[in-house]
Amino acid sequence: MPKVWNIGNTTVRNPKRIENALKVFVEERFSGNAKGKQAETRIHAKLKEKGVLEFDGKPSDWNGRKWRAAFYQLGFISYEKYKIGRDTFSPTDFFKQINENNITLPYQLTEAGRKLILATTVPQIEDIYLRQFACYEIPNSLERRFADGNLKPFILFVEVLKLLDDKHKGGLTKFETGLFIQKFRNHTSSLAKTILKEILEYRAKISKCKTAKEAKKVNAVYLKDLAKFSGINPSSVVGDYADTTFRYFSLSGLFTRIGDSIVIRPNKKEFVNQLLKTEPVFLFKTKPLEYFRIFYTNTQEIPTDNIKIALNEISSLRSNIRDTANPLFKKVSTLTEKSNPETVQNVRYELIEYNNWEREEEYAYEQQESKSVTEIIKYLKVLNNEKVEGNVIIDDKPAYLEWAVWRSFLSIDDITCRIHKTRRFPVDQDFLPRNTAPGGGSDLIFEFETYILVVEVTLTTSHRQMAVESEPVKRHTAQYKHLYPTKDVYCLFIAPNIDNNVVETFRIGTWYNADIEETVNVIPMSISDFIISIETLQKKKFHNSDFKILLDNCLTYRNTSAPKWKATIKSEVESWCQKINL
Repeated sequence: MPKVWNIGNTTVRNPKRIENALKVFVEERFSGNAKGKQAETRIHAKLKEKGVLEFDGKPSDWNGRKWRAAFYQLGFISYEKYKIGRDTFSPTDFFKQINENNITLPYQLTEAGRKLILATTVPQIEDIYLRQFACYEIPNSLERRFADGNLKPFILFVEVLKLLDDKHKGGLTKFETGLFIQKFRNHTSSLAKTILKEILEYRAKISKCKTAKEAKKVNAVYLKDLAKFSGINPSSVVGDYADTTFRYFSLSGLFTRIGDSIVIRPNKKEFVNQLLKTEPVFLFKTKPLEYFRIFYTNTQEIPTDNIKIALNEISSLRSNIRDTANPLFKKVSTLTEKSNPETVQNVRYELIEYNNWEREEEYAYEQQESKSVTEIIKYLKVLNNEKVEGNVIIDDKPAYLEWAVWRSFLSIDDITCRIHKTRRFPVDQDFLPRNTAPGGGSDLIFEFETYILVVEVTLTTSHRQMAVESEPVKRHTAQYKHLYPTKDVYCLFIAPNIDNNVVETFRIGTWYNADIEETVNVIPMSISDFIISIETLQKKKFHNSDFKILLDNCLTYRNTSAPKWKATIKSEVESWCQKINL
């Protein structure tokens, strides 16, 4: 019988990829057909083939089951059987009882899952996760083995964060979350206050420690108590379990990170106040079918379902828009309390997204500050397996590489297109990457006054680069040449190391559009050399026109052999940096 809870699972450590993984699950016809080792292995293989996952070695049925488990625990697919009281139901019989007659098989896409894969904006996706988390309670038919009592983990997490915020005590660390939140305890009206007291007592003890050794002793006592309570390795609870809690619950859009702590977003505090006016409400033990009806249809009520609250948020968002000519103003002016609720929500999503785009313009300017450049270089070095001082949090290396390189070019200057158009990967409200860029185009695209810079990044190495990268990179570059016929178009290909066969394809640079031959300018550059070029910003500001000179210098030597061209690019970067610093 488990004494601690865990949302999702520790194998699916990056829940930001769940929606894309679920799309693959449906597109590859695993919905209702995901049982057995062969199917489970194929799930894992397809997630790799479609770019959702990157891993070495062979696909495994174990990993396929873990992804399937994440889907059904969050309500996006059905389960094999449902035990309610003394009765056990098949999916067909169970879903008939909750009026979802189209679901008849184990591991079949639910309405909640359908909503997730059809969502087109980050605000929509956040609301879908928020509803699932706010509904989720344990024990239930999918997770039955807990002791007596009820617990809504997400609501408890929010309650404790609100109490800390009310007392101006900051947020929660992962260690504190593992010690105090992950325990399964009966979710009474006083539980959050009890946990707050425990946290403040713990912090008081730590604050009295004069050395790290003393603090370690205090932590050891707490870990010993946690081991006695849970019966498992306490390091797993304060490490893996707390880590997944942070990652999964952050998908709701309610939280942000400050240092190593998680806190409620300032603009979500009123939302949280409204949410906690009615929560926690427990349904499973008294109305299990109603609980699952809500869970599987993603219809858990949240404050913005109230049209007055939604209109208030819309009004606040509208007041922050600087572009008064924006057509969203006209849409907002037509809304009233009698408007169609779906229309109101869609306008709200549009406003949130546009508001984020305007904030992204400010974020771009911030990247030119010296502290931002230093941070960018730290991320690049960690992604290049170099050691740096301080703690750099990276939960998805491929996505963070795209993000760090994106920030690098924001730190230069004079991008002539809207900033959100420069990236194809999605970001959250803190402008952190949610995922990698989808296929069908470049990772990044920067429009400057005199040229276009297409950027493709990858962590793949050796022969895999040739199979995965060489053709798409040239094809995308050719596409952008046609889109921008009046400007020079360059592509910068960045990887830890670049295979000579890939360098050779870029060196030749030939691309055929039907029978028409054209040349594309792709410059292969290692992450190490790219870091050297960006480090120059720490000493002297350079411009995008200066970077164009570097690209042209590198292309000058493409008529040599692939290994020599690669070596020349390295020396050209070093020479260029020296000239910039003169």
